[in-house]
Amino acid sequence: MGIHRYYQRNYGKREVVPMMPNDTTRRGFLTAAGVGAATALTGCQSGPSEDNATATDESSTNQDSNNDTTDSGGTPTTGGTLQMMATGSIQTLDPINAKGSGAGYDQYGRSLMEFENGTYPPKPALATDYSMSDDGLTYTFQLREGVTFHDGSEFTADDIVYSYRRLAGSENSRNRDDIIGTTMTIAHEKDPSRSEPTDEETLADYVPGSLEVEAVDDYTFEMTLAAPFQYTLFQIAGGAFSILPEGSVGDIEGYDGEYAYNEFFSTQGDGPAYAGLGPFQVDSWTKGSEIQLTAFDEYYGSQPELDGITYTVVGSGNTRLSRFRQQNADVLEGMPTASFNPDGVSISETDGNRSVGTYTFDDGMTVNYGEIPSLSTEYLVFNTLEVPIAVRKAFAYAMNQDEIARDIYKGNAKAGYHITPPAPYPTFEDGVSSAETYDQHAESGYQSNTEYGEDGYPYGYGTTDLQSAQEVMEAAGYSDSNRYSITGTTIAGNSAYESVFTVLQSKLRSAYIDMSIEQAEFGTIISRAISGDMEVFGLGDGMEYPGPQNFLRFLYGESPGGQFTRWGAEGSYHEESLRQQALDTWESNYVGGDQASRNEAFQTIEEINWASVQELPFAHTTSQRFWHQNVDITMYDVMENQTFTDVMLSR
Repeated sequence: MGIHRYYQRNYGKREVVPMMPNDTTRRGFLTAAGVGAATALTGCQSGPSEDNATATDESSTNQDSNNDTTDSGGTPTTGGTLQMMATGSIQTLDPINAKGSGAGYDQYGRSLMEFENGTYPPKPALATDYSMSDDGLTYTFQLREGVTFHDGSEFTADDIVYSYRRLAGSENSRNRDDIIGTTMTIAHEKDPSRSEPTDEETLADYVPGSLEVEAVDDYTFEMTLAAPFQYTLFQIAGGAFSILPEGSVGDIEGYDGEYAYNEFFSTQGDGPAYAGLGPFQVDSWTKGSEIQLTAFDEYYGSQPELDGITYTVVGSGNTRLSRFRQQNADVLEGMPTASFNPDGVSISETDGNRSVGTYTFDDGMTVNYGEIPSLSTEYLVFNTLEVPIAVRKAFAYAMNQDEIARDIYKGNAKAGYHITPPAPYPTFEDGVSSAETYDQHAESGYQSNTEYGEDGYPYGYGTTDLQSAQEVMEAAGYSDSNRYSITGTTIAGNSAYESVFTVLQSKLRSAYIDMSIEQAEFGTIISRAISGDMEVFGLGDGMEYPGPQNFLRFLYGESPGGQFTRWGAEGSYHEESLRQQALDTWESNYVGGDQASRNEAFQTIEEINWASVQELPFAHTTSQRFWHQNVDITMYDVMENQTFTDVMLSR
């Protein structure tokens, strides 16, 4: 999930991107590896997702395969190469930089902790044990001994120190917020003079070398937080925290670097020289096209049953579906919404929220199927430096979340009224679940904290209110003779997002808004979001840990100059009193508060986002996987991570 987390909204803070099954990002490292995301970085895909675009010649040949019957299973055997698909160009192997541009992270990277098969809480990976000080600040990890990097060097605590310092201080890091932000914050020093604006604290103010991490000895690592954080072990299980050999590249003070950056992480010279700790190593890479992984004989865990994995970049959802149906790909993560038929699903087994069974295409071809509600949210992001509040509210009045979930996602998503998904939504009373609190708050204002949320979602619960959209625009001076023009940017090849924008486009015309729609690759969207040159764009975000602060840390107005929305930045369209209320709430209720106080802060920030319309949620998707019957693979769990060590093929 990528994706998505996908997982960001600032120059040093990470943003993610859709958590549609494959373009959604999980806010850490979006993986297009077919393990969820994100996407999750994509980013990233969940549920039926992609693409209604015209298929390539390859998809047209699918006519010959439409009469295929169920492909035979046979006896699984060791060996062979698993054929996977990545949804976007693979631009880098750098875990601190990847946002929708990496494929297969869970196969070639390793962190101290891991979500085994997507389950939580996280379990030790490179760590064998850990202890925490009584004040909840200092974590001491005991490390595995005899672990070997892909380049043959031995893994020690010094490698963790180096990797964490890169995450916090490298100019190549897009995920600083995960380690020196406002949630899990490893203690460090800041110098405001290091970055602009000097009157606003930013992640770039970090003083190199000040991060409180230490190699106590070769197999003992220690880190000290600035404040206790309940999801610390979840956070460091993310891909951004994967470990690299000490001094691989010299992009932070104190390390000269054995390789040039692009030689180690990309295809410069004889690159990539990348060395990770996963069960598969990078064998070859055709940038933007394909990456091949082979089983690593010295892996510390169970040896892979496969000989290797190939990730082929296939940007079009229709083409991915065609390749899968022709059995040129073993696994399909998510299906184009236009092609998905809910009647084709037959569930044979349910374990918690995870369901598995079969999916039968209209021509009778049957494949294996799995689904699980994702910890993700699909939403529109507004650049508040460009888009007035009246226009943002008109979008909200015009949007009908229930209609989107029913008609575009074909019931394979829940209508989204909050940024936080239902499962981890804050609760306030015993006996009232997170999902129930989510629904009651959106529908009627249950446990509301502000005037903006006292009656529930203020733009029409389950309805389109074009009259109010027109009225809010008229109050701002717009009319048929003074219309507002805006460009909406959607992920190329993602038919669900395109459909959302297209439906809104027609509705908004009556509210004096003319919207043109453009497409861009996911990685391009993230780069443009960082530079701030889009007005409104679609994104999906998958959680790195099941806590509302995972998403809401970007919405209360701190460091606005670095966030995707720019809400609160000088010159942005915002109410300062509203922003101050959000800042005060976060400071008084979230920081240092107990769980009840934190829940109050979460509810308030959700309501302030309703009032400010920085981000406009519309769906919480279901992650789907389709795989052929000659592939012995299991459906991942809620965190959507998965390592393919035990996958077997029968062909």
